[in-house]
Amino acid sequence: MGATPQEARSVLPNSLKTEIVVTYNLREWRHFFKMRCSERAHPQMREVAVPLLREFQKLIPVLFDDFQIDKSKVIAKQVSF
Repeated sequence: MGATPQEARSVLPNSLKTEIVVTYNLREWRHFFKMRCSERAHPQMREVAVPLLREFQKLIPVLFDDFQIDKSKVIAKQVSF
């Protein structure tokens, strides 16, 4: 009908699937994990962020090994050494 996705989203029901594309540098990824893996983050966001953090820890451990993942709560937090 000619509406943009942004316009359609305002009239469609909540929780409708949305796809996004982001470009981050490593500093921004660290900030993302700090915010989106915390206990205060939305549970559905943690379902995405914590597995993604695990992948980053496998690929670049030297930059992401200061995040500790609590598997029982599906959260992660930054720890200092």
